[in-house]
Amino acid sequence: MEQYIIYFAAIALVMWAQFKVKGAYTRFSQVPTENGYTGAQVARHILDQNGLQNVIVQVSQNGLLSDHYDPRSETVNLSPKVYNENSIASVAVAAHEVGHAIQHAENYGAIKIRNVLLPFAVVAGNLGWIVCIAGFILGLMQIFWVGIAMLFVIAAFQLVTLPVELNASGRALTILSADGIINDDERADAKAMLNAAAFTYIAALLATLLQIARLILMANSRSRRR
Repeated sequence: MEQYIIYFAAIALVMWAQFKVKGAYTRFSQVPTENGYTGAQVARHILDQNGLQNVIVQVSQNGLLSDHYDPRSETVNLSPKVYNENSIASVAVAAHEVGHAIQHAENYGAIKIRNVLLPFAVVAGNLGWIVCIAGFILGLMQIFWVGIAMLFVIAAFQLVTLPVELNASGRALTILSADGIINDDERADAKAMLNAAAFTYIAALLATLLQIARLILMANSRSRRR
């Protein structure tokens, strides 16, 4: 019974995080900033202020909430609404993604650790669950524990991602206020928007840990029955 509780708790946590960030985005995308800067203008301004004229700001081709910084092409990719609109959500998200560009330019420590883990996390993400389930179904517990180890690699990557995301949000709020892009009242709204986004990363980590715990409980339960 406890295994099912953990399973549904993990799913509910991720769904709640997604609901929270989409709700925050919907709310704050309807609140224009007093100064009227669009997300694209904010991103370009902050990049130029930090000597990153080489970084390109462009529209993401992947739709809503597809905003990201790509260090390989040195591009800040903003979803169409974030790029074109002057809402609290737009300037907050744009500044956050530029925060990642600044992190890369400064060789931020957590970025280095995440980059080391990235190829292992990609492999673990593709194979971890398959290895776990195959080992469990076939009763090959050594393979099962290899799968568990791979899931812990995913969790480690998610853990290292947290300070990266939180630092980018902190940079965004500081710059937006210092450069007069948002006023004090708007800062609270921008912080709420970024906190909702950060919660999705926390939820993803907790969900992974819960799923690992569920699999271990299942394995132990099988061992006791034998």
